Amino acid sequence: MQNKCKTVSQNPRRRQRDIKSAAPQRAGYLPLAAYAALLLWLWTFPLTASADGGAADACVWVNDETGYQVVIEDDADLLSEQEETQLAAEMQQITSYGHAAFKSVSRNDYQTSAYARQYYHEHFSSNSGTLFLIDMANREIYIFSNGAIYKTVTDAYADTITDNVYRYASGSNYYLCASNAFSQIHSLLAGRRIAQPMKYISNALLALILAAFINYFAVRLTSRSAKPGTQEILSAASTKFSFTNPRKTLDHQTKVYRPASSASGGSGHSGGGGGHSGGGGGHSSGGGGGHSSGGGGGHRF
Repeated sequence: MQNKCKTVSQNPRRRQRDIKSAAPQRAGYLPLAAYAALLLWLWTFPLTASADGGAADACVWVNDETGYQVVIEDDADLLSEQEETQLAAEMQQITSYGHAAFKSVSRNDYQTSAYARQYYHEHFSSNSGTLFLIDMANREIYIFSNGAIYKTVTDAYADTITDNVYRYASGSNYYLCASNAFSQIHSLLAGRRIAQPMKYISNALLALILAAFINYFAVRLTSRSAKPGTQEILSAASTKFSFTNPRKTLDHQTKVYRPASSASGGSGHSGGGGGHSGGGGGHSSGGGGGHSSGGGGGHRF
């Protein structure tokens, strides 16, 4: 694979000043027409420079086999030229699976996650790839992935990786922060495991809490005394009956009149039919919502 890394000058106005300073020295030796052409070029140069000013320090390397790119845009000027070159070389191994991009910004009016999503889709559409963003405005690092890479580098793994490397950003060692992030991304893509200390700590705390609840209910069940049943209470009760000078007394009398039956009559029977009616039921289903591809996770530093 051939290295196709291109670097765009970060300060085009500095180049403009250099050209302006050199122009008077050559003016005496240039014909009038050439001098006029030079002035015209200097007049139109700021327009060209302003159009290219947004892609500061953009470095692109293309994998000839897959077509995926390595893109580095260090707008916040966090990396030296040597660190950019070294980081680009380390990111090349990810291009076997998708695009690999590093982006740093010093100004951002949006949430870091929203900026990362918009930046990725503007540059790589819905293609497979991953982006590591250092947002100096919000003091947050963020990993956004899409396509085939997102199936491996999920939101949970993005959170884990940023948890593992955010301390480098806190110590202003941004190269090691990005380098370790891309290294762990490649480890996941290659089928290897990465350290997940926060996951282990969370699982341990959850196990301790669960054990405490189990122990609490076990103690309550074993220490609670059994309540006696009704039969046990009655059998244990002491009963005694005593009658003194019993007497029988008539307290009331009832008379009942029963006339003799002379005839018996028939009885009629009528029956009525019943009606039944049933009603039908209705069913409705709602439509689905929209889908936004890709996702990620981050950590403040």
